[in-house]
Amino acid sequence: MPKLTVYLNGTDTNPFQKWGLRQNPFPQLARAETDIFEHRLNKLGGDPIPRDRPEAYIREVLAGFSTEFIDLCVAKYRPGEMVQFVVHF
Repeated sequence: MPKLTVYLNGTDTNPFQKWGLRQNPFPQLARAETDIFEHRLNKLGGDPIPRDRPEAYIREVLAGFSTEFIDLCVAKYRPGEMVQFVVHF
């Protein structure tokens, strides 16, 4: 069963900045069909999610994902924390 680890960066720092990156460049599934979606997911774990509009930002980045998945990400977001959770599909 495939799984993805989702990271939501509610902190003030980008954990990939020390390597000169804005987000994790490596896919988890490494399939061409999912690359664009994994790229969007990785964006949420790189540069901090804007604190003034986190819900709108998450919804913009995940446009095209299922409503249930987007709602889950919005619900899991926590300002000041790096949130991590696994999704099985």
